[in-house]
Amino acid sequence: MSSSPTASRAEHLAMAAVFFANGAGFASWVSRIPAVRDALSLSEGQLGMALLAMGAGALVSFQLAGRGIGQLGARGLTLATGFVYCFLLPHPVLVGSLLPLAFTLFLLGAANGAMDVAMNALAVEVESRRGKPIMSGLHGLWSAGGLCGAALGGTMAHHGIAPGLHIGAVAAVLAVVLLVAMRWLQATPPKPAEPAPHFALPEPGMGGLGAIVFCAFLIEGGMADWSAVYVKDGLGLSAALGAFGYAAFACAMMVLRLAGDRLMAVWRAATLLRAGNAVAALLFAAALLTQNAGLTLAAFVAVGLGVATVAPLVFGTAARRARRGPGQGIAAMATLGYGGFLLGPPLIGWLAQLTSLRFALLVLAGLAATIALLAHHLDEPRPAPATNPARA
Repeated sequence: MSSSPTASRAEHLAMAAVFFANGAGFASWVSRIPAVRDALSLSEGQLGMALLAMGAGALVSFQLAGRGIGQLGARGLTLATGFVYCFLLPHPVLVGSLLPLAFTLFLLGAANGAMDVAMNALAVEVESRRGKPIMSGLHGLWSAGGLCGAALGGTMAHHGIAPGLHIGAVAAVLAVVLLVAMRWLQATPPKPAEPAPHFALPEPGMGGLGAIVFCAFLIEGGMADWSAVYVKDGLGLSAALGAFGYAAFACAMMVLRLAGDRLMAVWRAATLLRAGNAVAALLFAAALLTQNAGLTLAAFVAVGLGVATVAPLVFGTAARRARRGPGQGIAAMATLGYGGFLLGPPLIGWLAQLTSLRFALLVLAGLAATIALLAHHLDEPRPAPATNPARA
C-alpha cells in the first residue's frame, strides 16, 4: 500500500515516539539502581552479577528476535515486546532479594533486546517508505529519551518518590505512547527468507560490518565505565569534572545522531565514518600521551562524534543486505555490538591492571582507527558487470 507524504511524516513521528519511549524507560530503571542496591544491601559484586543477567537476557533474545519478525512482522513484534517491556519495567525495583532481582533483570533484558531488534527493523521499513534517511535521528531520539528519563529519575529520587511508584507510572505512560504510535505505523507482511541459524551471526560478506559495530560498542562501553575514572585518577581532577567528561561524550553522540540524517543526505556514510573516527583516534591518542585536560575533553567529544552514527548506519545496512531478512541482519549486528559493549569495561580494567589505565585507553583509540579503516564496508556493493553471451 502506498502512503501519502502526510502519512509518511506521521509514520516517522510515530517511530520517533517508539525510540524515545524505549530510551526513557531504560534510563528510568538505570536512574533507580542505587535505590535498589541500598534497599537490598547489595555489594558491588552482587549488583554487577545482577546487571550481567540483564545483558545475558538481551543476548539470548537477539537470537530469537529475527525469527519473531519472520512470524509476526516488525510492527507486530515491536508491539508485543514493547508491552512486555512496559509490564516488566517496574518489577526489578519491587523484588526483595538478589535472585529475584537477577531473574527479573534477565526477563527485562530479553524484552528490551527483542524490542530493540524489532523497532530497528520497523524503522528500516519506515525509512524505505519515507524515501530519505531517518535512522540516525531515531537513535538520537533514543539518546534524548535516555537523558529525559535519567533527569526525571534523579528528580524523583531527590524528592523521595518511591522507585516502584515512579517507574510504574513511567511504564504506564510508555505503554499508552506505544499503543498510540502503533496506529500510525503500517504493518508489512513478513517476507520469506532463508532459514535462520540457531545463533545470530553476520552472513558471508557482512563480517566487516560486524567488526565495525563490535569496535564501536566496545569503545562506548569502555568510555561509559572508565572515562570519568581516568579524568579523576589519571589527570588528578575532581569527580565532578570526570562526570562532565563522560557527559560531553554522551551529548556529542546524541547531537550528531540528531543531525546525522541531514549529513548523510549530503555525504556518503563511509566518508562520515572514516573521517570522524580518524580524527577521534588521533585526538584521543594525543590526549592520552600528553595528559592535557583540555585536549582530553576535546577528545571525548571527538570519540562521541566518531561512534555516534555507527549503530544506525550498520543496522540499516545489515537490514537491507541480509538474505535471511532484516530482523536476522539486525540481530546479528546487535549480538556483536552488545557483546563488545559488555566486553569493553572488563577488558579495559584488565589491561589497566597489567599496565596502566592510560595505556589501556589507548586501545580505544586503536579501535577508532580500525573503524576508519573498515568504513568502506558501508559502501553499497557495485553490481557485477553484464557479460555478453558467447556467440557460436
